[in-house]
Amino acid sequence: MIWFGKQLNEVMWTPPAGVNPIGDENTRMEHALRWVAARDPHLEGEALLDALGATGWVDRGTAARLLPCFRAFDPDRYFAEALRSLSFRGPTAAGEFRQRIGRVMEDMTGTAALGSVGPEECVRFGDGQRQGVVLAYPQVQFTVGGEAVKAVAAAVDEMPDALVIVARNFQENTAGQLRALLQGSEVPGTLITVNLLLGMRASALRYQPGPDRVLQLLGAGRPLRSRDIAVLGDRRN
Repeated sequence: MIWFGKQLNEVMWTPPAGVNPIGDENTRMEHALRWVAARDPHLEGEALLDALGATGWVDRGTAARLLPCFRAFDPDRYFAEALRSLSFRGPTAAGEFRQRIGRVMEDMTGTAALGSVGPEECVRFGDGQRQGVVLAYPQVQFTVGGEAVKAVAAAVDEMPDALVIVARNFQENTAGQLRALLQGSEVPGTLITVNLLLGMRASALRYQPGPDRVLQLLGAGRPLRSRDIAVLGDRRN
C-alpha cells in the first residue's frame, strides 16, 4: 500500500478571522476550551495553554490562571458533540469533518495522516504492518456515488487492509453498492456511522484493546453494529 499524507499534528487549527466571543474572561476561556477540544481533545499542560493562547480569545497567562477553574470541563465529551454536529453539515464541512475523523483514527490505531485517494481526500491509518483508508462524508443517508466511486476504485488499486467509509448514516442499499464495487478485489469494505465510530473510540480509550484488535474490527468488510463495538471491552480477547 502507498502511504502518504499530512500528519495530524502538522494541521494548524487557526480560528476563523472575525470570530470574537463576547463576554468576560471566563466566557472567553470556555469558548477557547470548546474550540480546542473540538479539534484536539488530548491536549494538556503546556501544549493546551499554547493552543488556548493561539485562539486569541484569552492570552496564555490568563489561560494558565483560569484553567484550574474548569476542572469539570470534559474535552472528550465536547469533541464527540462537535463531531456529531459537524456530521450533519454536508460537503461544506468536509475538510473539518475529515480532520476530526483523523483524530479519532489516531486515538484508536496510534497512527493517522491526512492524504488523498483518487479524487477524494482521505484519512490513512495503520500500525505499520496493517494499513487502511478512511473516506469520511459529513452527510445524512449517504450512498456511494459520484466521486466516491472513483475513490473506492483508486483505493482498490492500493489494496489496503481495510477501506472504511464513515458518514452520519447510510441508505439501505449502500452496503450492497460497496460490495459490488469491491467484488473480486479482496479489499474489505467497512461502513460505520459517526455515532458508532465515537462509541468505538470511547471503548478503545477506556479498555485499551490494542491497535491490532481495532484494525481487525475496522477490516470487518461489512457494516458495523453496536454488538461489534462492544467486543472491544472484552479483556479476555
